Amino acid sequence: MSKSRNRYLQMAVRTALAGGALVAAGATFAQKAPASSGAALEEIVITGSRIAAPNQVSISPVIAISNVEIEQSGATRVEDLLNRLPQVFAAQGSTVSNGADGTAQVNLRGLGAQRTLVLINGRRLGPGDPRTGGASDLNQIPAELIEGIDIMTGGASSVYGADAVAGVVNFRLNNHFEGVRVTADYAFDQHHQDNDGGVGTALQTFNSTYGANFAAAPKNVDTGFTKAMSFMLGMNTADGKGNATVYASYRNVASVLQSQYDFSSCTVASGYLGSSSGKFSCSGSSTSVPGRFRLVDANGKNLSGSKTLGPNGTLIPFSSKYRYNYGPLNYFQRPDERWSAGAFAHYEFNAHADVYTEFQYMNDRSISQIAPSGAFYGNVHKINCANPFLTGPELTSWCAGQTTGDFFLNIGRRNVEGGPRRDDLEHQSLRLLVGSKGKFADGVWDYDAYASYNLVSLSETYINDLSISRIGRALNVVQTANGPVCQSFLDRTDRNCVPWNIFQPGQVTSGATTYISIPLLQRGELNVKAVNASTTGDLGRYGLQLPSAKSGLKVNVGLEWRQTSGSTTPDASYQANDGAGQGAATLPVAGSVTSREFFSEAQLPLIDDKVGAQSLALNTGYRYSDYSLGFKTNTYKFGVEWAPIQDVRLRGSWARAVRAPNISELYSVTTLGLDGTTDPCAGAAPRATAAQCALTGVLPGQYGTIDPNPAGQYNGVQGGNPHLNAETATTKSFGIGFSPSALPDLRVQVDWYDIKIADVVGTVGGNNIVNLCISSSVYCNRIHRDINGSLWASPQGFVDDPLSNTGMLNQKGIDFDASYRFNMNAAGKLHVGFVGTYIINNIVLPIQSNKATEYDCAGLYGPSCYQPTMRWRHTMRLTWETPWRGTDVAIAWRYFGSAKLDLLSSNPNLSADVTMTNAQLISTGVVSNTDARLGSRSYIDLTASARLNDNWSLRLGVNNLLDKSPPIVGTTDLPGGNAGGNGNTFPQVYDALGRYLFAKVTAQF
Repeated sequence: MSKSRNRYLQMAVRTALAGGALVAAGATFAQKAPASSGAALEEIVITGSRIAAPNQVSISPVIAISNVEIEQSGATRVEDLLNRLPQVFAAQGSTVSNGADGTAQVNLRGLGAQRTLVLINGRRLGPGDPRTGGASDLNQIPAELIEGIDIMTGGASSVYGADAVAGVVNFRLNNHFEGVRVTADYAFDQHHQDNDGGVGTALQTFNSTYGANFAAAPKNVDTGFTKAMSFMLGMNTADGKGNATVYASYRNVASVLQSQYDFSSCTVASGYLGSSSGKFSCSGSSTSVPGRFRLVDANGKNLSGSKTLGPNGTLIPFSSKYRYNYGPLNYFQRPDERWSAGAFAHYEFNAHADVYTEFQYMNDRSISQIAPSGAFYGNVHKINCANPFLTGPELTSWCAGQTTGDFFLNIGRRNVEGGPRRDDLEHQSLRLLVGSKGKFADGVWDYDAYASYNLVSLSETYINDLSISRIGRALNVVQTANGPVCQSFLDRTDRNCVPWNIFQPGQVTSGATTYISIPLLQRGELNVKAVNASTTGDLGRYGLQLPSAKSGLKVNVGLEWRQTSGSTTPDASYQANDGAGQGAATLPVAGSVTSREFFSEAQLPLIDDKVGAQSLALNTGYRYSDYSLGFKTNTYKFGVEWAPIQDVRLRGSWARAVRAPNISELYSVTTLGLDGTTDPCAGAAPRATAAQCALTGVLPGQYGTIDPNPAGQYNGVQGGNPHLNAETATTKSFGIGFSPSALPDLRVQVDWYDIKIADVVGTVGGNNIVNLCISSSVYCNRIHRDINGSLWASPQGFVDDPLSNTGMLNQKGIDFDASYRFNMNAAGKLHVGFVGTYIINNIVLPIQSNKATEYDCAGLYGPSCYQPTMRWRHTMRLTWETPWRGTDVAIAWRYFGSAKLDLLSSNPNLSADVTMTNAQLISTGVVSNTDARLGSRSYIDLTASARLNDNWSLRLGVNNLLDKSPPIVGTTDLPGGNAGGNGNTFPQVYDALGRYLFAKVTAQF
């Protein structure tokens, strides 16, 4: 057992013993303590404020998800539950494979998961992955314990500190359970292949022409089987002043391959009108089998066209039909196994000391899988003309028939013999919190003080990649009396070398495959320590109360110290960029950030129970932060709530929020990697003009000759920046609430919001850099083309895209939240709930000081706007609480609006050509007609539950009842990674895997 796991287990045992001691002490003390007299007026703590007050409602917009809605969703993964909300956009999750970090994240408003703060019972949850150091991992939150979720959209830094720029998600966990509860979940995905995007027809055509590499998917599929179990035990002390709740859970999710679905079983190429059929077709990678070979000089300049191997070792022209279909072996859904356990305990010794503790442990292991590695096209290899594997035609073409001297080849040869690449990602997390709260000064003041510790460790093992250095040695082969051997074997620099024969079809040996394959290892750790103490006082007790109000001024003041430290340690192969399929060197990162903060908040009722003012109150807050990075920040908020009559309530707020850069953004080392999905100057008929491409570095004679990357992957140099400053954001909101006395079960809330983030920490983006050079002649000096004009075919072709505080983001929209409950007497009750969001605009300003670079992504998706930003999304749920024992039935309608390809925008920073109409852009083949628009989608979910007896209950359901297929996007316009692109669609956005059927059995005693 590793030292890391030993340390986790030791801490777990110690914490469990400490929690047991706390409860035991509480039980002993309870026998001597007098019983509590009288029932205290209930105080409600609302997300977005530290001040608790009777019947308080939030001045800031808050969306609440009840435990009933959570149960009805059937979700065993928290991110799946949140992604159903209109305010939540795709981030890292189970359906990300290429570029997965193994975590699950929440991304409010699409402003970035690193700008959404996650809380557990009102207290911060630490970051989830040592490599990124930003967003929290939702896998650490046990879905079985969630009593409710509060989502506050908009800045809340003055209350909770940095990272609450886009908003706050607070998970209210059950820390007061009494009894025993056991739950068992089972679910799977089911799909009938009926996609109407033309992919199925293309598959059949390619299958008959090119063989099994483009095999069609089965007609029906049952996959993605999920099993989960949880156990919860809770007990109260004899006097009712204490409780201890412990839990344990297990979840196992099976993998889903892209080969199982017709729209993802081939890598889909975008369709274009004009020169082609205008339909989707199967595409793939230049790194293929039996390979792509191009003669170049020592500097990488092309000397001939690309070739592949024909019969008997002949060389024939390489064309699109020889591309490798890398899609089928990619995971559509990663397999995942998670164990979690924890304990919550508290005991009220007296009015001055209510001691509490929280302990949580998680072990989550997930594996991402993508197509086999290879000698990737774009890397130049020096080959000896005396290589005995070279055929006669190859000697003639590459060595002029001679067996002396050397030549240089750009080689793209897929390692199909070695199997797919698999990234084994294991995260262990530990969260420990100990605190005390109570009253003092004759009950006028409350206090809450706690210390917390979050620890996350990463163990990554990447297998089946190839070693670039070993490939070079395995290709440097000479003939001996004992047969072909590596030159490195003869000169004793590498006695393990085995020759790799890729110059004759079907001659790769298992020994060669084993030799060139290497594992890549990385370990990392990240911890967050925090101490927080605050006190809340009702100054009305001291006379600070307006005569027009029923209550007085309430204030909260506090201090917080927080330190985040992290490091990652990749092995030598990672650091040397020896992994052929990695795209960049993975270098060590280490650093820490410490903040010291003072915060305060005040709430002042102005008027109560007057004509024209049933209530009028002000709320304000302030936080001062001093960072070890050398800068200080101030955040603050102002809010007003006015109810002119009992039935109508208006609220407005203005807040300033900040986000300090995280460890990865500060300290990661600059490396060459993938950044961008398209080059408007590539291809035989480039999208940009010759004059525009000249701005990007295309030389005379290169226009129309630059190879495009069929996989949509282009190079960029990226890395951290230790001189980053904090982001600043201003959030404005105004809302109207309606709760008529005549219809007491009706509630309607409409909120307008405006979030503007300045000094955005981020990259401009490879696509944006090229587009802005073409449209505005800016950033042109960041574009570096190689000797052939390419931005991908060699390491010399790339864009500079460093992290910096250059940009601005601004989103405006309107949220709708309504519910109504009908009492149908003998027929039971009917509850209707509706949540929707309309995005007015979603402005991106890559260069904050240059207004000309601005563009709006509302209603768009694509190479620059990334995942679809639908203007309208909603969820409507109808629940029938039947009169029969514990039985209810619910049906939900989830709607996603359409999104247009950003290349069809009228904005010159996005448009493929502003001199042409959208119809002209499509009809002439400048823009893909198949990708031009993602149609709207409606999903119907149905669920039913029944109480079988006093102890047992059953819930059954199906999401995406009608098995709607997702919209399909070709490789040209599909962004991947955190944008959610995978399997020719956006599976973190849409229900890509078909129907989701689930069952849940609960036993409670």
